[in-house]
Amino acid sequence: MKNKLDHIQKKINDIQVGLLRFRDNDEQVSLQVKAKSEEDSVNCIITGNGDLNKLTNRSVNLVQKCENDYLYISGQLEEKTGNKKMLSFKIIRACWFRRKSKGTLSWLQEKYIYDSLPDEELELAS
Repeated sequence: MKNKLDHIQKKINDIQVGLLRFRDNDEQVSLQVKAKSEEDSVNCIITGNGDLNKLTNRSVNLVQKCENDYLYISGQLEEKTGNKKMLSFKIIRACWFRRKSKGTLSWLQEKYIYDSLPDEELELAS
């Protein structure tokens, strides 16, 4: 499991730029960021305009694209630093997909999936 996260984190650091998304009052908000992954967290520096005050205790998603690679990282914001343009979130789930195509048909193929939450056992319906 850790090996999958290592591959995904290397790709996050290679791509660097992305969109940090979250919901605010039923509205989707996207902030352009520069991302760097360390341990099980992602540090983001907001490169555009954005209000960090809206980001207290939120679930966020980082979306990155590079050529045919797509990364989708979900996490929970950690405590804010003193820097008003920087924030950090703990990685809960990370997915790396690669776009494949054949003729006019294209699809996303899973490359690596990391999930820090333990698998919940399903109970049989009676």
